[in-house]
Amino acid sequence: MSEEIYLEKKTGYAIMTINRPKQMNALNTGIVEQIDKLLDEVEADPSIRCLIITGAGEKSFIAGADIGQMGTPGYQPADAHYLITCGYKVYNRVEGLKIPTIAAINGYCLGGGLELAMCCDFRICSANARFALPEIALGIIPGWGGTIRLPRIIGEGRAKDMILRAKRIKPDTALQYGLVTEVFEDVAALRAGADSLAQELAAKAPITMAMDKEMINRSVFTYNDLTDSLALSYCFTTADSREGISAFLEKRTPDFKGR
Repeated sequence: MSEEIYLEKKTGYAIMTINRPKQMNALNTGIVEQIDKLLDEVEADPSIRCLIITGAGEKSFIAGADIGQMGTPGYQPADAHYLITCGYKVYNRVEGLKIPTIAAINGYCLGGGLELAMCCDFRICSANARFALPEIALGIIPGWGGTIRLPRIIGEGRAKDMILRAKRIKPDTALQYGLVTEVFEDVAALRAGADSLAQELAAKAPITMAMDKEMINRSVFTYNDLTDSLALSYCFTTADSREGISAFLEKRTPDFKGR
């Protein structure tokens, strides 16, 4: 398994770490594929009764998809569509795991990072965390379930405020919204808190835990999981998306033309 992502097994639980701190732990196609493989390992090991997902370092949980990859010469809408559909499958797997999952958010939690965190059963963060779905600034949409899961968690009005304005929020607001359940003073305290929560959850009855999760998920899952992935794939065929990505990489304000 790549050093850019690894699984550390503890007594009763495991920690999956995205280890790309120089890239703010951004996700590219390879990382998403490796998450999928690690989930195979997690599901095959009955000693793992809880999974923590986190990012390496003290600045970023996951700063979204790797925009640098999208801006490389030759990157085509078909490449974007593969990443989108692969990511959607993997994120749904995380959400559907029989064991409880914890997103230990140690900094920037943006775009695909927030979408992954929302697939977890628990979201806890350090005081330096920042949350946003900024895709509209790139001329695309949150295509890994963000338009579905965010309003389900924080409500339609607040979700539109965040998504349509690319609004970034701090931990106190995230706590008020119900996006996170606990805020820790620093990353060290967050990691200790995540370990403690994982140990607590791992001690519960596994079959009951799985049934509780399934019943709760069934009560709220009422969407077609192809809708936003297809919409995002379409966005990547537009000139506005190419302009948005170029402007991001060139650190300038995009000039969207509506085509």
